[in-house]
Amino acid sequence: MAPPPPPGPPPPPKGGQAAPRSLPKPPIVAKQRPEGAFHLELIIYNGAPYKDHWAYYIQSSTNPNIGVVIHAIGDVRNGFSLECKRSYNIAATRRRVTRISLAWIAGRHIDENAMLGKGLSNNILNVPVHEFERSAFKVLPPGKTLNAAEDRVSDTTTQRHRGRQDRREIVDTSNGRIDIFEYLN
Repeated sequence: MAPPPPPGPPPPPKGGQAAPRSLPKPPIVAKQRPEGAFHLELIIYNGAPYKDHWAYYIQSSTNPNIGVVIHAIGDVRNGFSLECKRSYNIAATRRRVTRISLAWIAGRHIDENAMLGKGLSNNILNVPVHEFERSAFKVLPPGKTLNAAEDRVSDTTTQRHRGRQDRREIVDTSNGRIDIFEYLN
């Protein structure tokens, strides 16, 4: 006789309440803006009942609610890519957002006009326009993680190679993250 099936997932919160979550401990960041610097934040969109969506947000020098969002878009079946939403008005979103101050980026690494999409025909791009974005784009987003039946491979040699490749990607991604911090004040 077969064992009983495992229990299903817990029900979503009632009444649109947020799912309980733990936020990362924010770093200590100077409240006063250094001369010519840009404020880098982690923004977390509440995804209840699913996982939250995290993104980088760089404020413009004149309005803390206007800036650029750098985030990964896509799905586990097709993989993810990075996207920049330029001239993004964070105050206009209907989604609940948590903002966590991360650092001040030295102004020499940011082209504010390009960051805000001035002179560009489209304000949503997957092309970095200044040093900080180029560094952020070195960190590759996750690839396809949901395998379709036709994608499955029975050859254990190939599977072992994929495992090594996945671990290497993690190491490479970590190195990319370190590069980003070269641009902080």
